[in-house]
Amino acid sequence: MITIHFKNQGQSLYEEIYEFIKNEIRSGHLKFNEKLPSKRSLAANLSVSVNTVDSAYGQLVAEGYLEAVPKKGFFVCEIDPYLHGDELHPVDIESLQVNEDEKIKIDFSPNAIDSNLFPYDIFRKIFKSTFNEYDPNLLKRPDIQGDLGLRKALVKLLYHSRGVTCSEDQIVIGAGTDNLLQILGLIWGRDKRFVFENPVYLKAYTIVENMGNQVIPVDIDKKGIRIEPMEALSNIAIYVTPSHQFPLGMSMPIDRRIKLLNFSNQGEGAYIIEDDYDSEFRYNEKPLPSLQSIDKNGKVIYMGTFSKSIAPSMRISYMVLPKPLLKLYLEISDEISSPVSSLEQKMIAEFIVSGSFEKHINKMRKVYKEKRMFLMDALNQLEDKVRVTGENAGHHLLVQLKTGMSEALMCASALALGVKVYPISPYFINTVPKKYTSMVLLGYGSLSNDEIDEGIALLKKAWGL
Repeated sequence: MITIHFKNQGQSLYEEIYEFIKNEIRSGHLKFNEKLPSKRSLAANLSVSVNTVDSAYGQLVAEGYLEAVPKKGFFVCEIDPYLHGDELHPVDIESLQVNEDEKIKIDFSPNAIDSNLFPYDIFRKIFKSTFNEYDPNLLKRPDIQGDLGLRKALVKLLYHSRGVTCSEDQIVIGAGTDNLLQILGLIWGRDKRFVFENPVYLKAYTIVENMGNQVIPVDIDKKGIRIEPMEALSNIAIYVTPSHQFPLGMSMPIDRRIKLLNFSNQGEGAYIIEDDYDSEFRYNEKPLPSLQSIDKNGKVIYMGTFSKSIAPSMRISYMVLPKPLLKLYLEISDEISSPVSSLEQKMIAEFIVSGSFEKHINKMRKVYKEKRMFLMDALNQLEDKVRVTGENAGHHLLVQLKTGMSEALMCASALALGVKVYPISPYFINTVPKKYTSMVLLGYGSLSNDEIDEGIALLKKAWGL
């Protein structure tokens, strides 16, 4: 039986298993045609999940170190003798990453945008005009809540686009969702328990966990987060992405939204954090109103960012605090400083007020809709072999193979041909339900039609379709 002493030095468990077995094969300790333990057996011996071993074995199969023989198991492949060195040197993780990046031809990243759509000329003009006017406030520390002009612009923008009702005094500008969650952590303290959808936007989950607050994953169904598992909980903040659940892509219907609001009204100390992720990019129907717009009891904290609508480098986010929380925020304001420069905030404000933002969003929506249609047309030709979901909004969709190939092998075999796809399993807390096996994320935001076409052709080859 294979025994591994995990070092946990920046590597995931599956990477350590992969590296150990690969080195054992290259050194000759594991010999040609030798059978490895079953995934379940090795997982039990190492006290890791079967998915972790599956990922390691999948990578080794894709790279030619192991052969998967149906109903028999995994066997060591024959490796040329020149790979059997006398001394094994430590693996340089950074160099491995560089090499991986170099061999990627097509990256189906779910987070990337089309940089060709960025309005460089408009921002160049806004930058010049902002500096042409003498404004000593540009050199001062920003207001802790953010630039007043930007907050006023957001009041109108959010009302007209999402039905959000608020005053500029209720808006707080931050540097990304993580920064806003940290502010909420300061307001509530560590006694507040955070409930997250499962699967989850992993970065938000990790931020809250690192803050020291208890995090509670709650499974979702086809309508979104389930209410019943929360009924016995008190003093909770429920983090949801109702416009476009990440990563599954569904939209929360109005009946579940109302049920969630009613629950928050009845629950002691309960609040809802509405991350209105990807609300700008819906393609088949008009977006449902935001939760905040139908909240009559001040239970919803509304959040949004410009990372997808303008650029990821624009680390500007915003949240709308209910008035009772605004009072608590002001009480801890001495502990907070604005992390976003005054210049950036004023430029975004002008971008919105001038009407350029609305034109930009309309253009992006049109381009992304066309990319989505092109990708869907390519995938529809494989409809007897794949299942596509989560395609109605955002910049990504989900592809599930009907052949039963594991997620790990899907990713590894694609990468072997220079295509990067993204596994869904990291977004699940604890185990992955069976209905989500053989599933990966395909993002299309940054890809041209030619790249999408080439990428799908390579995936067909990698997945044997």
